[in-house]
Amino acid sequence: VALYIMTPEFGAATQLEKIDMLDFADVVAINKSDKRGALDALRDVRKQFKRNHDLWEAKDDDLPVIGTIASQFNDPGTNVLYASLMSKLTEKTKADLKPGNVNEGFGVVSEKVFIIPPSRVRYLSEIAESNRSYDKWAERQASVAGRLEALLKSTGEFNDNEVVRAEIEEKANEVKLELDAKMLAWLEDWPSLKARYNDEVFSFEVRGKEIRIPTKRNSLSNRSISKVALPTYTGWSDLVKYATQENLPGSFPYTAGIYPFKRQGEDPTRMFAGEGGPERTNKRFHYVSLGTPAKRLSTAFDSVTLYGNDPDVRPDIYGKVGNAGVSICCLDDAKKLYSGFDLCSPTTSVSMTINGPAPMVLAFFLNAAIDQTCEKFITENGLESEVEKVLKLKWDDCGLNRPHYEGDLPEGNDGLGLMLLGCTGDEILDEKTYARLKIQALTSVRGTVQADILKEDQAQNTCIFSTEFALRLMGDVQQYFIDEKVRNFYSVSISGYHIAEAGANPITQLAFTLANGFTYVEYYLSRGMDINDFGPNLSFFFSNGVDPEYAVIGRVARKIWAKAMREKYAASPRAQMLKYHIQTSGRSLHAQEIDFNDIRTTLQALYAIYDNCNSLHTNAYDEAITTPTEESVRRAMAIQLIINKELGLAMNENPMQGSFIMDEITELVEEAVLTEFDRITERGGVLGAMETMYQRSRIQEESLHYETLKHSGEYEIIGVNTFLSKDGSPTIIPGEVIRATENEKQVQLRNLGELHKAMTDLSESAILKVQEAAVTGGNLFEELMETSKVASLGQITNAMFKVGGAYRRNM
Repeated sequence: VALYIMTPEFGAATQLEKIDMLDFADVVAINKSDKRGALDALRDVRKQFKRNHDLWEAKDDDLPVIGTIASQFNDPGTNVLYASLMSKLTEKTKADLKPGNVNEGFGVVSEKVFIIPPSRVRYLSEIAESNRSYDKWAERQASVAGRLEALLKSTGEFNDNEVVRAEIEEKANEVKLELDAKMLAWLEDWPSLKARYNDEVFSFEVRGKEIRIPTKRNSLSNRSISKVALPTYTGWSDLVKYATQENLPGSFPYTAGIYPFKRQGEDPTRMFAGEGGPERTNKRFHYVSLGTPAKRLSTAFDSVTLYGNDPDVRPDIYGKVGNAGVSICCLDDAKKLYSGFDLCSPTTSVSMTINGPAPMVLAFFLNAAIDQTCEKFITENGLESEVEKVLKLKWDDCGLNRPHYEGDLPEGNDGLGLMLLGCTGDEILDEKTYARLKIQALTSVRGTVQADILKEDQAQNTCIFSTEFALRLMGDVQQYFIDEKVRNFYSVSISGYHIAEAGANPITQLAFTLANGFTYVEYYLSRGMDINDFGPNLSFFFSNGVDPEYAVIGRVARKIWAKAMREKYAASPRAQMLKYHIQTSGRSLHAQEIDFNDIRTTLQALYAIYDNCNSLHTNAYDEAITTPTEESVRRAMAIQLIINKELGLAMNENPMQGSFIMDEITELVEEAVLTEFDRITERGGVLGAMETMYQRSRIQEESLHYETLKHSGEYEIIGVNTFLSKDGSPTIIPGEVIRATENEKQVQLRNLGELHKAMTDLSESAILKVQEAAVTGGNLFEELMETSKVASLGQITNAMFKVGGAYRRNM
């Protein structure tokens, strides 16, 4: 059977006469039928096919000339093409071939499923135009304010000349009309606002609650150091520039930070951990958070989990179970992983670095939090015997081993979360009580899940589902959060870290990350969500290196986001506030002179803390050669603690403001990001650029540039290509390499096998409901919340491949 595949880009219709394959082909496929001019191309090829095959009377829809979009899962045109080929093969070979349930006829036309509506493809350039327009307005307002101030001052010089004075006052009134009323009110209120910051205590309101914060800290020299330093400007022009482009922390455009003051008693520390089984990582979590009032956990998963698989004896899976991350494949694993931490406490916050299977792992986590709430209720009401009855019936009477925590509990783990291993709260409590406790847990739980599928395609490579289906899952999670009023947990952490680690420079990292963020905004809006419902649930994650642009990455991100969300999308102040986690650069750590890595990490942490990051992870010095040890992690944590507790300038919370060089770099980076937005728009927006692999190409070019300069020595790196030791600073070989033990792998396999035996019937029916929701357009995450109670990660992933499609990179 002769199949000829072409695209709509063949030029004028007259060119078709030169294509001999149209004479010989049994079937013709016009792929990329979502491109401009595809329908005209289909019509022209069908005309030519009629001529070539002498089919003048044939109807167009009966011809074996089919438009396809092969990159789209379950594409009708591709299904028709398959059926047509099978029909031709049957006709020519007389074999009894069964093509399966493909009923579409030739007349079926492929239709592109648009993630971003075609009318909104210029969204990034619209944002760039909107932000530039705001900047021009701010300049004009500053000029007007300066003129108005000059005129008002001039009136005092002509007290003895009523005529001149009247003319100046008249002119001042004219100029005043040009000044924005809110801007004038801010200028008039500035002296009283300044006085409030100079008081001993500053009070402000958060969600209806009054917060009172001391405004000063005392140094060892017994001098008062302002937490927030105010500008010394007196001229109105300078003050307007300050108000519109910088402003106080907690005020639009949030350049200096999204809160008026940093949270007391909660340093921005969030340490990343994950290795072996859930018990080992649980021990590490308790180690890194021991003695800290706020428990801020960041979870690394093994590659088996990252790709949505269950642990297995298959060699390519078995060797990776629990290595370079924790192995999590079911709800009980999540309960063990976070046991001993009150997941609904306002001082507990959990971050999960997972993307492709993020909805399933998130469902495990949220159910673990719900069951913790149920566990507390069960204990308070003496219902432990009911739990025992359910576990006996479900496990003991079936000859199965109950799930349990392997080994002793670490220091600080009181066992919270372990009572309901092997069952869930809704099996113990009545429906009404469980529903109430579920709402209580969902509205209290704090943290974020990464779930950023766009940057996975661009840099990280752990996509598992087709892009359209993955984005639908993200949208379903966010819609569920809106419906269930989940306000303190963020549905996505839009990530630049992986883009930077793959080789992008700081400007490209920031531009691509913000562009991805605005793509999610456009997608959620296209689904009918209100920006003020989902905007506050978005968070960001950046890398921090030593380049000068990294010093301002947070402040530029906050400025661009706030301006766009207010001016372009009319979002509320809460949605305008860009919240971000930052991690020191892993790429900047080297396997030579590894002790020097702590110096690099310290400088990067200083950038982050001075730039008012919301949370920070400091890398361990030995990450270049091995998984960090407890000793190296302790040193990494000490970097943050020393800056926050000992470094005197850290008493101040806005040290970047007022610096000429910081202002210069901020403007430079901001404009560079907006220019990159325009470049991406030229390529059809973020998704259009991904089709031509624009982002990946840029990242690779910038990575090569860095490596070339590093190799030549033009870019000096201490202990790597300059300032070498007597022995030439050789690469360090690690003394120990931390890996999952054989026992940990076997325990995971055993527990998984027991789960599958216990839940066979329940998991099958639950998985069918997930697949049905995928086909009928229901909310998938709502079903996943139930399915995750009885099915394993791999079971759910494989079921969703059948209805959502597996990921394939555009080539």
